[in-house]
Amino acid sequence: MARTRRERTGKMPGRRQNKKLISGCIVAGILTAAVLGSLAYRTYKEQEDRHVTAGNSIDMKSGYRNITYNGKEYQYNSLITTILYAGIDSEGRMETNAGYTQAARADSISLAVLDKKHKKMTVIALSRDTMTEVRRYSMSGKDRGMYVTHLGYAYTYGDGGKASCENLREAVSELLGGIPIDEYAVTNQSSMTYINDLVGGVTVKVPNDDLSDRYPELSAGATVTLDDTNIRDYLHYRDTAEDLSNEGRIRRQQVYITAYVEQLKRQLQDDMDGTWKKLESMEDFLQTSITKNKYISLAKLLETVEFTSDDYCRPEGRNVVGEKHDEFYVDEEALREMVIGLFYEEI
Repeated sequence: MARTRRERTGKMPGRRQNKKLISGCIVAGILTAAVLGSLAYRTYKEQEDRHVTAGNSIDMKSGYRNITYNGKEYQYNSLITTILYAGIDSEGRMETNAGYTQAARADSISLAVLDKKHKKMTVIALSRDTMTEVRRYSMSGKDRGMYVTHLGYAYTYGDGGKASCENLREAVSELLGGIPIDEYAVTNQSSMTYINDLVGGVTVKVPNDDLSDRYPELSAGATVTLDDTNIRDYLHYRDTAEDLSNEGRIRRQQVYITAYVEQLKRQLQDDMDGTWKKLESMEDFLQTSITKNKYISLAKLLETVEFTSDDYCRPEGRNVVGEKHDEFYVDEEALREMVIGLFYEEI
């Protein structure tokens, strides 16, 4: 069988580096956003390229809103709000570059799905190593079309500002079959202490030993309150000389996010305006289309939804040690079923 488009990789920038801190956390995305429209689902030709058979192909009808899958009719749940978060591998003030393709890489990418109808929140954690279609630009900003590379490079190929955010939003939407991404927030390493301080620190039970050699206090099973002295080590550090080390970091983030959301809910109930002012103080390390009115509506929605560690999900697939970088290939059929389960209702 011919290889799928996701496996026909092009050249990818960058070289594997030794140990360093890299950014990651999705929580700011829960609070920051602005509504944007939707992207159309890919056509029959793209399904053919991915070898989707007639028995399980999706008929998009009027775009993403109404679909047919395995002979059943589905309708998009319009009471869902999606918030894209990305943590960028950079420090200091986040500024737009004069040229394209020079921005840092998105190292942590997640989508928060707030379902008002079912009063539930789900977080989809997307590996930055996911091989998928990403739009490329020349240094002058000319659109050079789509090609297959790591999802994290979608931010890199923009201008380090809005164009990078929008390019990442398009790539994630494409990966998820055209699901609209309503809102986005992007932060970098310098934002992590601000995010953690927003709720006064978070206490976690460390889930693995990935950090034990370097940080004995962060060994598996240890109960630790994360503050300015250790938050970046816990959330960001991984040994880039070790293959597939991003997997353990995602697990640590899952534990952190679950605890953080509960504290954040209490914080918003007690002091919604004060929380907004704290967010404003990190504006140099945050890129988002947020408005205060949107923040208020999101904060109120967050108070009404349930979220547990079971609501943190990751696409199925396979990890591959690539020539320069680790690569993750999603199981497209399993991903399609995940998307239908989260975003659609049978009619």
